[in-house]
Amino acid sequence: MLTNRNKRLIAITFSMAFILMAVSPAFSQAAAIPSDLNQGPYVDTLVYQVITNPDTVIQSLLAGTIQMDNSFFNPIHYEALDLDPDITIASALRNGYGHITINCDKFPLNLSVFRRAFAFAFDKYRVTDEILSGYNQEHDSLVPYISSFSIEDELPYHYYSANVALANQMLDDAGFGWTGAPNDYAGGSRRTTPGTNEQFHVNIEYGDNSEDIAGGTARIGVDALRSMGVDADSLAANFNEYISRLDFHGDYDMVFFAYNFLGNDISDLGDMFYGPFADLDYQNMMNFRNASFDALRDDLLYGVTYEEVYEAGRQMQLILHHNVPRLVVYENTYNQAYRNDVFTGHVMDAAYYITGLWTMRNIHKIDGTAGGSVSISLGEEPDSFNIYTTNSAYAAAINNELWPALYNRGPDMAPWPDLAETLLTETHLDNALVPEGHTRFTMDIIQNATWSDGVKLTAEDVAFSYTYAFESGDYGNPASVRLVDLVAAYAPTPYRVVVEFNTESYWHFNNFASNSVIPKHIFNDVDGIGYANWNTWNPVFDPTEPMVNCGPFELTDFIAGEFYELSANTNFHYYPQADVTAPTSSTTPPTTTPPVDFTLAIVAGAVGAAVVILVGGFVLLRQK
Repeated sequence: MLTNRNKRLIAITFSMAFILMAVSPAFSQAAAIPSDLNQGPYVDTLVYQVITNPDTVIQSLLAGTIQMDNSFFNPIHYEALDLDPDITIASALRNGYGHITINCDKFPLNLSVFRRAFAFAFDKYRVTDEILSGYNQEHDSLVPYISSFSIEDELPYHYYSANVALANQMLDDAGFGWTGAPNDYAGGSRRTTPGTNEQFHVNIEYGDNSEDIAGGTARIGVDALRSMGVDADSLAANFNEYISRLDFHGDYDMVFFAYNFLGNDISDLGDMFYGPFADLDYQNMMNFRNASFDALRDDLLYGVTYEEVYEAGRQMQLILHHNVPRLVVYENTYNQAYRNDVFTGHVMDAAYYITGLWTMRNIHKIDGTAGGSVSISLGEEPDSFNIYTTNSAYAAAINNELWPALYNRGPDMAPWPDLAETLLTETHLDNALVPEGHTRFTMDIIQNATWSDGVKLTAEDVAFSYTYAFESGDYGNPASVRLVDLVAAYAPTPYRVVVEFNTESYWHFNNFASNSVIPKHIFNDVDGIGYANWNTWNPVFDPTEPMVNCGPFELTDFIAGEFYELSANTNFHYYPQADVTAPTSSTTPPTTTPPVDFTLAIVAGAVGAAVVILVGGFVLLRQK
């Protein structure tokens, strides 16, 4: 088995481009990105097949009944897949991690000393050796290693190896007792709570269709608890059910699942672990409360320089590391397999890897002809197609193909224009008409976008999208959290939109630019879905609910729990013209140009122009 140092060096080699991007926002200017990245799609249909058994996914890939898998595969299958000449394996260090979330409201899990003892007792090297076969690296920080904000290598101590003696000493010192002889779990002795001297039990739940990785990791967690004398078990559960339970602050002890991050933005730390949000749906599912952490939130959210937000994020990571509301158990190499015998044009994506938005936009037949159907497996049934209530990676895989935004995140996670054509950012220093302390964004948008019901998409829709998220916040919409400082969103002309915040912040662009744009005529508060019904809108699963969108694909058929068919939207604003063909050979490298230089995309006649440092946004996607 490789040493941890060697594993880390190998992981860095796999993803060096991603790490460079994370360290330097300017890296995106040098990245080789296809010049026609937006153009597409070239295939007729995408068929997402729900295949919950990982072994069946591997069999389907080898048999050619699916072309790719939305999730990463268990490393035990690496050799069989690698030996097949019709299969390519894409690898990259994951911008995310597997973790165990802990209910900080539940006694005695609410005691930080208990959570910290559990972290010391947990053996992350066992996950490496027994579960992931070395295709990972040990990790502690709640910011992924590839992020420029991660302080993993600066932490004062680590929880990598099991230190059971220290864990038990910590519980002894904190007043945890025993029902019998100390340290005699095998003999029937169990830990009791401090003060009340009562026995207690801890369940670690995990997704019932990921027995090897999720189940195996949960059982290592149970072994850690039992090594401290804690009565514990692992419990298989339905992924969508327990994620919903956590979102609404229902009952649980510990739960294993994973996060994928979509950028280098850590501003969400200010919401994920913020004490006043411990009772807010979709936020702070750990129910974590810490006054020192909360006091740093404004510094994180309203710092205007990288240095300011880095320092706040550094201190927050130290507090979280010490208090362990969530124990990171691995940051793995994301191995995805896809077939290369029919289609080419796959695009590695630092956020969604090989099965993301850009692959589906650019994939085409090897001979360059248009058409064909691409089958992709989903490891879970999508929980919802409501863009405001779902936070599942499996639903996001489909939703990403259906909805427009001002900017998508490019393959390197830097903003890439979708609806936007120009961007101007101003403060009072740039334009005296902008109130002091405010930040104003002015964007012109493309003029050929059309909703799937034939209505033209205009700047009114863009402005309304942010107004809708803001106003529906009064009814609990979590999309409002990142727009609390919004003071204006309006369209002075049919194809120009202005978005203004009453504060200055390093993160404001991220807070709105990649949000889905929705049709005003469908969602308005007069004769549409309305602000109050943001969470009752149930498209796809309820055929009476409207589903009007403007993405590269449209959802045309489905059987819940079996498949979801998306057909190419021939009215899509970047749909290839009749005389445009895809590259004719998978071995011919695409022509490349640097991403759009946003500092030159200035609205004509504007007063002043601020240079914008663009950092990819960050959305949490829960995955088994």
